[in-house]
Amino acid sequence: MSGRIEKKMKLYWLDIESTGLSPDKDELLELAIAEADLEHPFEIGPICNPVFKFDAGMTRRMPDPFVIDMHTKSGLWAECMRSTMTVLESEDLLLSLVPEVIDREDRPTLAGSSVHFDHAFLQAKMPRLAARFSHRHYDVSAVKLFCRSLGMKKVPKAEAHRAYADILESIEHAKKCVDWLRSNLGDR
Repeated sequence: MSGRIEKKMKLYWLDIESTGLSPDKDELLELAIAEADLEHPFEIGPICNPVFKFDAGMTRRMPDPFVIDMHTKSGLWAECMRSTMTVLESEDLLLSLVPEVIDREDRPTLAGSSVHFDHAFLQAKMPRLAARFSHRHYDVSAVKLFCRSLGMKKVPKAEAHRAYADILESIEHAKKCVDWLRSNLGDR
């Protein structure tokens, strides 16, 4: 044994809600993030869940009526109207929670469903935070698709469209995939 302490690779479960699908044109409304270790990916720490204040500039670029309706039904639109948290303030807070790791191989990995979408928004709206994460993703959507290709039934989505709930749902879907793989493929 060399005496070197092995660092555990960190996962950060992430979900964002936005005014649309384009990181360059659309705005962040809500973000949720929780830390886990790669060895225990479903055991998360507390979820940090900032909701961003509705910026007056958003009224010049109003989202599609479908998006407004979705976020009105979920209650997020009203929370954004009451919030005082800016994206920049949130990024500063999150920088204190996500350590900077110099070695590219040890950088934390983002986890979630179609998390490349969320990562793209971080790159556009919170670039200092985005730079702390690996280019790799722990993508539950890809795992679900892989399991379906082997015969697993489609796992229904709740469509909560709230970042906190979506993180918990992503973890539950990943657990279902693990259980299905273990029970159907076993020790082949």
